Amino acid sequence: MILKEREIPLLIHYFEALLRRLPRKSNLRSKIEENLLKAWAGYHGECKADRHISTIDNNHDTFILNDLCLPISNSFFQIDTLILTSKYLLILEIKNIAGSLEFDNEFEQFSRSLNGEIKGFPNPISQANRSKIHLKQWFHKKKLPTLPIEFLVVFTNSSSIITSVNQNEMTKNKAIKIDNLVAKYLTIQRSYSSIPPFLELKEQRRIANQLIKDHSPYSNYKRYPEEILSGVRCIQCEQFNMVRKIRSWYCNDCGLFDKNAHQQALYDYLLLVNPTISNQQAREFLGVESSRVSYRLLNLTNLTPQGKGKGRTYSFPENHHNIF
Repeated sequence: MILKEREIPLLIHYFEALLRRLPRKSNLRSKIEENLLKAWAGYHGECKADRHISTIDNNHDTFILNDLCLPISNSFFQIDTLILTSKYLLILEIKNIAGSLEFDNEFEQFSRSLNGEIKGFPNPISQANRSKIHLKQWFHKKKLPTLPIEFLVVFTNSSSIITSVNQNEMTKNKAIKIDNLVAKYLTIQRSYSSIPPFLELKEQRRIANQLIKDHSPYSNYKRYPEEILSGVRCIQCEQFNMVRKIRSWYCNDCGLFDKNAHQQALYDYLLLVNPTISNQQAREFLGVESSRVSYRLLNLTNLTPQGKGKGRTYSFPENHHNIF
């Protein structure tokens, strides 16, 4: 049973907003385009793993939570997929990387060879093991019953080849190709078949609800207030030359009328400039002179207000995915 669906990451919306708002000749564009492609590849790899998991006939007491970002000390840790059962927890660290992939277990290194270039990456087994440690800490802090925690690193790119410099049991048992995910999952499931449940269903649901409650999408991205273009962008000709006209937005370049053109501009501001926006900041960014018009536009957009009067600001709602 999926209790938390996988959604397009906020990071993808952030990169797309940057590409909309940065000048065409900006030196940052090529790197951002590269990062956007990587983010989409990661998301598609995770969706591929979801499809494989969906083919398993799980019991009613198997809960799946995708894309968790949980607080730990003064930071956060992320889990691509967490499977919660009455007997154990299973973390899936999902990677969509092409090429020849090599683990060096002696130095805990991980590298990729592709088109004659060798590049180092963070070791995904170390990443998954760190998530396991942090998840234990989270359970302890919340005073929840502890469960055995398993993890797997799942490589979803069909063209990748996995090798190991010094083969050990950790790499052999934890790093798998996507085609082996179902079989490996069932092997883990069978290894707990003779063990009585640690949790009753009611308690299991309580843990799942606490995980969802504590989830906080990571949004501490680099801000570019001085480099990005302000104004309302036309979705037809992609120029920043729209003005308020007859209770709508009119593009002086192509003649398009669009009542909702301000929404994307406000979302871009929150992603790229500041996580909150005031009436005055909205007027300046949208190019609107009237505070009443700005007030109406802000309140017609699905943003969450905080404060009163001149101190009122607006931000993304808790479930920001509903507005993109």
